Amino acid sequence: MKILKIYQNFFLRNLIVNVIIYGIIFACVYDEIRLDGHTWSYILSKIAIGYFPCIIWITIFNMFIIKPFLFRKKFKTFTTLLFIYWTAFYFFMNWFFPMAGLGNLKTLQILSLIINGTFFYFIHAVIMKKFLQSDKDIMNFKSELSFLKQQLNPHFLLNAMNNLYGESLSEPEKLPDRILNLADMLRYQIEATKKDYVLVAEEIEFIKKYIEYYTFRNERLKVTQNYEGVFDTIDIPPLFFLPLVENAVKFSAETPEPFINLELKVRCNQLAFTLKNNYLDSGSRLSSTGIGIENLKRRLEVYGLKHELNCKKEKNTFIVKLNIWHLPTAVLL
Repeated sequence: MKILKIYQNFFLRNLIVNVIIYGIIFACVYDEIRLDGHTWSYILSKIAIGYFPCIIWITIFNMFIIKPFLFRKKFKTFTTLLFIYWTAFYFFMNWFFPMAGLGNLKTLQILSLIINGTFFYFIHAVIMKKFLQSDKDIMNFKSELSFLKQQLNPHFLLNAMNNLYGESLSEPEKLPDRILNLADMLRYQIEATKKDYVLVAEEIEFIKKYIEYYTFRNERLKVTQNYEGVFDTIDIPPLFFLPLVENAVKFSAETPEPFINLELKVRCNQLAFTLKNNYLDSGSRLSSTGIGIENLKRRLEVYGLKHELNCKKEKNTFIVKLNIWHLPTAVLL
């Protein structure tokens, strides 16, 4: 696990890889330069002078040619840029190395460095893809297991049935809608946890049904909802807001006048989510484990979403603000 964390750390990973490559180059050229009577410090400085521009070229190649073109299967553009890159690099080395006093270093060694740098990037990309996919699978499995447990929880179902029975006696005309609402929630939870992404519009519909169900159970609960933007073209991980809404419903229910204010805005590929609810500052029978927030943080990390998450308490009000940038666009079939 420690090795995995070190590898996922950008600074440490690149430091270790560069030290290894630097050592390999030093071993290759030591005897060749040492024969000329130079000191260790001179050899190390000369290698550094030759190695630094190679790193710049490798970075440019990886970031601006491999990642945007080869990985996205734009092979014609990639082949053209690869040819231009190698040609430019060849002439650069022919000019730079003699100027830096490194003319006695073999071109083959430098080419090997570039090839190795590219190879390391490919290996890194494959490894990180496997890591992220494994994390996604684990998170989805845990989420699915958690929601299935909730759905099959006799206490949850017993309360639902009791509420439906009570309404069947007092307001029987509303009963079919309540049953459909509950069935839709359970069905969505089961289906959504099998996917990596769902439409933001689908998540909103689920949250609306969830809040509707709990306002039916607790008539004192006042909920304000505000949704702005186009939601049927942007994807988001499934059941993303549920832990936050669950906490808001649970903790506000203890107060004399429970309220929840929910706001969700989407502009281009940016999402802004704000949730406010009141809670008992003292005397609460509930204990906050923080699992919901930690679960959300972990999912944001696993999915690699650029985000900002802030939680704060202010005058018996709990406020959560979540901003996400560069959400994926839905693929239209």
